Amino acid sequence: MLGKKYPEREIITKVLRRLTSKWLSKANAIVEGVHYQSGTLTFDQLRGNLITYEMTILDQNGENKKKSLALKASSQEEESDENDNGEEDKDFALLMKQFN
Repeated sequence: MLGKKYPEREIITKVLRRLTSKWLSKANAIVEGVHYQSGTLTFDQLRGNLITYEMTILDQNGENKKKSLALKASSQEEESDENDNGEEDKDFALLMKQFN
């Protein structure tokens, strides 16, 4: 920045303006907050606030959704365990492969 020092309030405002739309609700909450309004919000506090929001809210809203696994259920009893052990082993191996 060629030696120019910016006030912390200006840096915070620039950061909040550059956030994407998924951060809009958080940015609005920060701007309407007491610390921002009074000018006591520091850059470190803003950074911590945004990191916490990212780790809690954004991750819960689908950033890191995990795939679920559905298993087939059967209501019939097997007559012979000897004949189906090979098939059960294949099903179990397939389940473990998909699980990993």
